[in-house]
Amino acid sequence: MNEVIAIKNSSETAFVNVYKQFHAKVFRFFLRRLKEHGTARELTQQTYIKLWQSRHTLSELYSIETQLTTIAGSILVDHIRREASESKLKAGLASSMETQSFLTDIFPARAFENTDYLNAAIEQLPPVRKKIMRMRIINGLTNKEIAGLLDISDKTVEDHITKAVRYVRSIVTALILLMTLIALHG
Repeated sequence: MNEVIAIKNSSETAFVNVYKQFHAKVFRFFLRRLKEHGTARELTQQTYIKLWQSRHTLSELYSIETQLTTIAGSILVDHIRREASESKLKAGLASSMETQSFLTDIFPARAFENTDYLNAAIEQLPPVRKKIMRMRIINGLTNKEIAGLLDISDKTVEDHITKAVRYVRSIVTALILLMTLIALHG
């Protein structure tokens, strides 16, 4: 328990000792669940960063190992949620692209227009959201890379992308549906 008190009092020596003592265990915790060394390393680092940042909230009633495990579990859940959200976003974009590709096959003359509509819809986004979407789609950057470049959180980037995709999808879907109706009746 004295490790908890020492870390609460901002003892860097105690923090380093805890890091040395539990680093391998925390790393294995992530590695067993995610099967990716790089991600396990990153999440282990995030666990210790969060431990240090929230040191003032540590409880003297629980061991440092218990509290470290709780923090690691929280970070794992956040990571899994973030991955699920990104997968959902990618699936939505892929579905939208497939619909657009299908209609382009049926109406080849519309291919250029469809791209223009997509770009026009992106142009209607607020400036920051537009910039984030361009960085994501054109430059192929990850949420983390965008967050680092714009000095904002990953969650903020994720929120902007989710809202932008929702907006762009609604506009493009409506335009594609309208073009299809016009082509079928025209």
